[in-house]
Amino acid sequence: MSILYLSTQIGPVEKVTKEEKRFTYLDEKLYELQALFDLSKALNSSLNLKKILDTILLTPMGKLLITKGVILISKGSNAFAIESLKGIPKSLSGNRIQVDNYPSSPTYLSEFPASPWQALLLKNGIELIIPILHDQKKLGLIGFGKKLIGDALSDSELEYLHSLSNIAATAIQNGIIFEELNDVNRQLDKRVQELNTLFEIGKELNSTFEIDKVLNLLAYSIMGELMVKRCLIFLVENDKVVLALNKGFQGEDELKTINDPKFHSKLLAAEKSVLIEEEDESKFGLLLKDLGIAAFFPMRIQNETKGVVVLGEKITNLKFNKDELNFLTTLGNLSMISVENARLFEETLEKQRLEKELQVAREIQRQLLPDACPKIENFEIAAINISSLEVGGDYYDCIKLNDNKYVITIADVSGKGAPAALLMANLQASLHALVNTDLDIIEITYRINNLIYRNTGFDKFITFFFGVLDVKEKKFTTVNAGHNPPYLFHKDRSFQLFETGGLILGMMPNIKYESETISLKSGDCVVMFTDGVSEAMNGNEEEFEDKRIQECVLKNFECSAEDIIQSLIDSVKDFSKGAPQSDDITILTMKVH
Repeated sequence: MSILYLSTQIGPVEKVTKEEKRFTYLDEKLYELQALFDLSKALNSSLNLKKILDTILLTPMGKLLITKGVILISKGSNAFAIESLKGIPKSLSGNRIQVDNYPSSPTYLSEFPASPWQALLLKNGIELIIPILHDQKKLGLIGFGKKLIGDALSDSELEYLHSLSNIAATAIQNGIIFEELNDVNRQLDKRVQELNTLFEIGKELNSTFEIDKVLNLLAYSIMGELMVKRCLIFLVENDKVVLALNKGFQGEDELKTINDPKFHSKLLAAEKSVLIEEEDESKFGLLLKDLGIAAFFPMRIQNETKGVVVLGEKITNLKFNKDELNFLTTLGNLSMISVENARLFEETLEKQRLEKELQVAREIQRQLLPDACPKIENFEIAAINISSLEVGGDYYDCIKLNDNKYVITIADVSGKGAPAALLMANLQASLHALVNTDLDIIEITYRINNLIYRNTGFDKFITFFFGVLDVKEKKFTTVNAGHNPPYLFHKDRSFQLFETGGLILGMMPNIKYESETISLKSGDCVVMFTDGVSEAMNGNEEEFEDKRIQECVLKNFECSAEDIIQSLIDSVKDFSKGAPQSDDITILTMKVH
């Protein structure tokens, strides 16, 4: 009976134990599911990536008493960065490793082929790697070390860790997206701040048209914004680098380098910002670093370098980053526009000043020419002067010597503009001083030639036609010093030229000149002109030439002296239509009645 009793008792005891074990297993699974559910809620309640990663590590490490853990996040192209770690040196945080054999399920590192990333993790006590996948996208890896008690992880524990990585994937993906959005927002905030800074500085830059003030404002803005100790600004003028501003570089070696053509060539060749420490390891680059030159960047307009800013080191001794250099480049280009505007403004002011001076000179020169030709009985005289510029080198004059004699002259000074006008004024003054003496026409021309020769260079000369009209005798005594020969048209439409004289004025000293005297008759017409008439060109680069002068005068021979001049002007303008006036035009006509 006792044996039977014992056997009947043993049977039920064994059955209860198996059920208890089954219930215990289910309880554990339920507990794990509840823990995973709670973890999922905790993970998805936050978008802070660091908090998410720390939770992913600490939860299983606490539950399974694991001593070391690490999470690596994908950075693309099989590159992963250590973003969270526990129980291993913090110096590894941020390190990037290349994982070429990414696992598809929890795998012990000892099962991988030997590689640098495997060796690094094993060295730091990581034995198990679990992939973090989200829609087949490789988000990262979770690594764990040994358990505190030294036991190996059971199959259920491995299954738990795998489930954890699957649950964590969505939270990590959300955290990464949130972090990226934050980065974008931070970049946008920074760009807005930079734009505001540029706008404020731009307003200041555009408030002045003085180059020195623009450059000083640029230098102080850079030094204040980035805490830079010293600054140089170079401007490019005629393909040469010119130092325009120096703040703080005063040492002998510094000044020697600043003025070194080799340094200037380096600056001129720059198309983007340059960090000396990173981009120049040459002997010269090392010299620049020794002198405390940290970076430089070009100031460009329309892809052309117009200036260069050279920066010393920061007061904080921190390096310039890429964003700062981009900001500086934009600021430099903005400043260069202000510099160019200031330069154009100065040029405009200078141009206006010169134009005003030329207008004054034009008025003075106009006063050197006769207000009107004299009214002489039996003679009709008319003249015109049209300068191609504000002032010119053509000259004509009608000077009354007495009741019977008048000086009639025309001349053309080489060149155009102010230099020619000054020489013309010299000729006018000399002629007026000499014609009222007892000297004859040949001696006057001789003296004027020597005076011009002594007071001008070899490239300055004057073609000069000089005549004395005796209105009582109707005789015209002339000297032609290399001028376009004037015409004497007769009533029968024949003509002759006034060619007797000598060399143009100012070429050689002590030139002997000759004169001729011609008797004028009723119906004669004298036409004098400068080469601005005969050499006027059309669009085909053809000259007006003397033959067209002859044709025009003969066609209008019966007209008044003024009308003959106007017909010549109209013919020249019509001939050269579409081409600018390239030389001064002066015409003088004299008709005998």
